[in-house]
Amino acid sequence: MAPTATASPKKPFDIQAASEAVGVRPETAVRLMQLARDPDATTEQLEEIIDADPSMAIRTLKLANSALYGMRSRISRIERAIIMLGRENVAKLAASTSVESAYKNVSIDAPGITPDTQWRFSASVAFATELIANECHGLTSVARRKLCAEAFVTGLIHDIGTIVQAKLSPKPFAAAVAASLKSGVPLINHERRLIGIDHADIGMRLAEHWALPADLIQGIGFHHDPLSADTEIRNLACVIHVTVQLVRKADVGSFDGDTDMVNLEPAMEHLHVDSRNTDKLVASIRERLSSIPI
Repeated sequence: MAPTATASPKKPFDIQAASEAVGVRPETAVRLMQLARDPDATTEQLEEIIDADPSMAIRTLKLANSALYGMRSRISRIERAIIMLGRENVAKLAASTSVESAYKNVSIDAPGITPDTQWRFSASVAFATELIANECHGLTSVARRKLCAEAFVTGLIHDIGTIVQAKLSPKPFAAAVAASLKSGVPLINHERRLIGIDHADIGMRLAEHWALPADLIQGIGFHHDPLSADTEIRNLACVIHVTVQLVRKADVGSFDGDTDMVNLEPAMEHLHVDSRNTDKLVASIRERLSSIPI
């Protein structure tokens, strides 16, 4: 399915330049989460991927020793972290570190934006997705576990297109961000007007270029308009959309000033998540994020 309609790019879109602008590919994050939910995968397979990248291993251990898990004794080895925290938790920590460098120090000239703004927002969305996915009581436990794993990775990279915009179209993108933050109109609207393409469209094209799974491709491409995703894989796009909006309600800054949130309740309804619990979910997100060192 094609992404939601956008204006024609003012110049031909260069997928190779976009991929190079990001600098990292998310296959490692995807593979880590696949291993985490695969009952036939071994602890050694997960450990091997993490230990193969010393910087990833170091950052993973730093997160494992954070207040998020409240460990009494210090964890100094990935093997020990897996034993103490479980495969899924360690996979999430490692996945987040594997894409962190792409977001770090992406700076644009817009009021209130710092070099860490977009990384903090994307990581916050990733770590909050589980809270939303676990509210989807209409799913089986197996389906919910799969959704949690996919939502974490998609949350990390749902805004990957903003990196491309910031690096390849810095001035018009900064103007789009500033206009969105000032007006409350979604960022994608200003991107289409000023650049001719929006970050969700770019993210979807990158995900296709990287041959990511179809549900991740649409989770990225339709995170602003989740009900336009294909019916059979719409849950992921809805989880990302709901999480993004509730993280924003939890006062985590981002490039997007959207205040209307017109798709929030329809996405919650699709997931069978009671919109009357919105304030409670926002409070849970705030509590969860307060213990994560991002």
